Amino acid sequence: MAEGLLAALLEERGIPAEVRSAGTFAMEGGPAQPYAVDTAAAASLDISRHVARQLDEDLVRWADTILCMTRSHARSVRAIDSTAEVRLVAEWAPDGVAGDGEIRDPMGWEREVYEAVFDDLRACLEEFAADHAATRPGPRPATEA
Repeated sequence: MAEGLLAALLEERGIPAEVRSAGTFAMEGGPAQPYAVDTAAAASLDISRHVARQLDEDLVRWADTILCMTRSHARSVRAIDSTAEVRLVAEWAPDGVAGDGEIRDPMGWEREVYEAVFDDLRACLEEFAADHAATRPGPRPATEA
């Protein structure tokens, strides 16, 4: 959900970026969870073609910044590469979101948890995308309406 949402938010702002997601315990090659697909679809995002991948050294090196939902995810990234730029998504949480500084991993939970996590992700990633747009050098490309 985070990959699809962040890619859409950056595209809306005219920010060219490639967004990839990976799990610390991913079932390599598996599809997105049905509740994740349904939750994203309700927000007009199609993540049905998502293929799970395991976090690895190549992906960590590829990334400019790695956004993690939980502290344990961040520790897993740092175990691969202690020099990686690792941030928690909740660093961009507006008031009332992610009070414990993390975004819950919904894997294995019921639909309502996926929906709540999606809402928290959207709130944080909208702030992240806005910050990224504000610090982007040069003129922003025009968009057509």
